[in-house]
Amino acid sequence: MSLTTSEHESTDGGEHHHEYLPAVEGAENPGGEHESAGERDKKERLMIWLFIGGDLVILILEVFAWFYLRTLDSNGMWNAAKCTASANCVDGLGNPLIGPVAKASIWHPMIIMSLAIISALFVWAAESASRRKAAKSAVSGPALAALVFMIAAIVVQILQFQVLPFTTVDGGYASVYEFFMGSTLAHLLLMGFILTGLWTRAAKGRYQGGTFHRVRIMRMFGVWIAISTSVLAIVGGFFV
Repeated sequence: MSLTTSEHESTDGGEHHHEYLPAVEGAENPGGEHESAGERDKKERLMIWLFIGGDLVILILEVFAWFYLRTLDSNGMWNAAKCTASANCVDGLGNPLIGPVAKASIWHPMIIMSLAIISALFVWAAESASRRKAAKSAVSGPALAALVFMIAAIVVQILQFQVLPFTTVDGGYASVYEFFMGSTLAHLLLMGFILTGLWTRAAKGRYQGGTFHRVRIMRMFGVWIAISTSVLAIVGGFFV
């Protein structure tokens, strides 16, 4: 334990006096110089809710684009299901399409979804350990596990790009599906960056002594990443 000093001006215009408050060595201090820990925590939670809200709007637009183009199926070019050798269908580059565009494997998005969910659960475990003032390893261990599963999800998403049976010019299905993949990869990379920070700071004991506020913020975002990834995986996998 150490002591932190807080300086206040006397109400009668006299000398300053010092107030000594307990602090945990290496702990994250969620409060700024002129605001309490609770005030800063409220601001940070509001920030993450606003960020998630904005991202939710983008997710809704992505899903809307999928179902709109799928329902419209202009000239049968959602997935070229009506194209034959005599139908004179062409892709975005003018090359002929003589049959339906092959579907992407359902296993890649399902694996990515599972890995994202597991990663979020480990972040939740790290938050729980921080809340109950557990040992440093009880926080850093789940944080590292969350990072490993997130990296695995990133690797699987990158691998899926290499084995797709279509490109973005092969109709609406192909182009929107690849947009889904790019959106998922961007979110996974962002979460991977955040989890790297969580693990390194947890390993230094920054979330000891019940200072769980920042871990809670990361858990909220991790859960959102798992939800958004699952939505895109289910839509792209089961509603072709």
